[in-house]
Amino acid sequence: MKTKSKSKAVAGDGIGRVRQRDIAEAAGVHRTTVCLALKNHPGIPEETRERIVRLAEEMGYTPDPMLAALASYRTSKRPAAFHGMLGWLVNSSGGYVWNSFPHYQDYFDGACERARRCGYALEVFDLNGEGMSPNRVVAILRARNIDGLLLCPQPEPEMSMDFPWEQFSSVTFGYTLARPRMHMVSSTHHRNMVRAMRELRRRGYARIGFVFSETHDSRTDRNFWAGYLAEALGYELRLPAMPPFMESFRTAGMGGERRFRAWLRKHQPDAIVTGEFMAFERLEEMGWRVPGELGVVCPTLPSRDTRLAGVVEDSRHIGAVAVDALVAAVQRGERGGPEQPQRILVEGLWHEGVSLRMVCERQ
Repeated sequence: MKTKSKSKAVAGDGIGRVRQRDIAEAAGVHRTTVCLALKNHPGIPEETRERIVRLAEEMGYTPDPMLAALASYRTSKRPAAFHGMLGWLVNSSGGYVWNSFPHYQDYFDGACERARRCGYALEVFDLNGEGMSPNRVVAILRARNIDGLLLCPQPEPEMSMDFPWEQFSSVTFGYTLARPRMHMVSSTHHRNMVRAMRELRRRGYARIGFVFSETHDSRTDRNFWAGYLAEALGYELRLPAMPPFMESFRTAGMGGERRFRAWLRKHQPDAIVTGEFMAFERLEEMGWRVPGELGVVCPTLPSRDTRLAGVVEDSRHIGAVAVDALVAAVQRGERGGPEQPQRILVEGLWHEGVSLRMVCERQ
């Protein structure tokens, strides 16, 4: 009779589909245990989980896509129940103040809003905060049953972090964390730069200079510089070559403004692409007429509240996308750094501004 019962379980719902209740019967466990094991839930012992997953594969189990769609629909139609906490992990070493960067504050705000809609609350944990250490933070996270972490961008490029990642699901922003490798969400910096360059060329600009600080470009894996070169050089060297100005021209006290003026005089660009989202105001203070004497475009604008033309990164949306990726990883039970991390890139939005003109109209 027992053998017949198992054979009947394999038959499933009568049309060949194996159900979770069939696996539970064959494994001698409750249906809830099977459900959690197939989601890789950390509350199920590893030996039990592996046995259930192996049995499900042997029985030919596959999730019912219609039931999954129905469950998703029902969830979207009711307020999200509170599921728990997610952590926003900060490394404030060297006096780094993460929320002084508009993009990063918007990441956080967008993440908080999406987390709330998913039934989570988001709390900040600073590894270098007063009275804090990595061990102390881990103890707090474990005590509060926090399994998912969003990693704020790091103070410097190419940083590594010593932390028990194997205990958590994690998603980071941008390229500043080199080790460990983990799922990442960012803006399409390369694509944003390409869009900016094409908008300049469409308006008739020919001598386009690249004005980014070395630190800014390296924090984005040099995607801005790569996008600039792809468009400035192309296959036929369409635009005149011009060395980049790889520092902030706002640092007047450190000679940045003086060097920037010298660079402008020597190379005479008719437009610049810059990471300085306050460039319009700064150039006016320096005596330049924008866009009369110099067109300016920024491919990394934090918002539309600016006179600069450029690409708005929509960082709040990026924060929301990061939460979606993290919640999915938590629900799948993914822990530690993945073997093949995913990179989710969110395309920016063009903002017209008033810092460009049609050059052909002034010829």
